[in-house]
Amino acid sequence: MKKNLVFDLDGTLLDSRLRHAIVLSDSINKINDTHYKYTDFADFVPYKSSGKAGLEYLQSKKIPNAAVIMNHWVKVIEYKRYLRYDSLYADALPSLMSLKEDYSLSLVTARANKNNALWQLLKLDIMKFFSKIIVVSNRGNVGVNKHMSLDNTSIFAVVGDTEGDMFLSDLSACAFYPVNYGFRSNEFWEKKGVKPYGSLQEIVNKLIYRI
Repeated sequence: MKKNLVFDLDGTLLDSRLRHAIVLSDSINKINDTHYKYTDFADFVPYKSSGKAGLEYLQSKKIPNAAVIMNHWVKVIEYKRYLRYDSLYADALPSLMSLKEDYSLSLVTARANKNNALWQLLKLDIMKFFSKIIVVSNRGNVGVNKHMSLDNTSIFAVVGDTEGDMFLSDLSACAFYPVNYGFRSNEFWEKKGVKPYGSLQEIVNKLIYRI
């Protein structure tokens, strides 16, 4: 029987930095009646990758009505018109193809809108790689939400980009392969005492080729 390998989606397989910047600029312009471009906020995700919140980012930029803007951002971030800006990381497909030969792959992602998440997965054409696809609530403790959704499934390892994924691995008593190119930086993981990986290919090399 193949070992079960659990993947996170956003920031692990899916690059959503552009979406986050566009939604932020649109939200600021709507609330404050300004004319920012999304390129003005290219540092939004890198700022958050240290573990800081979006509200702190706006406050650091001295943007008025920061709390109202973030509330609007949360409301619209998963609208289909914005999800279209996401793209798979360059090594996502070849990595999934390689790993599927030796492992049973599951995808567990935290989203507010399950229907739009499944719509996006269909558009990305990656559902075929996974024996199990689960969308959990992004409210509360995401690691606990993911763990409960797996219903005591035996997990060999978790591949993810946030502390929620690390908590899932802790609860599941399995290995954790964190990546540093998503929503948490290399420095963030080093402070946690965890060695991060700079690409999915590095994880493939570790899990398949033992290098």
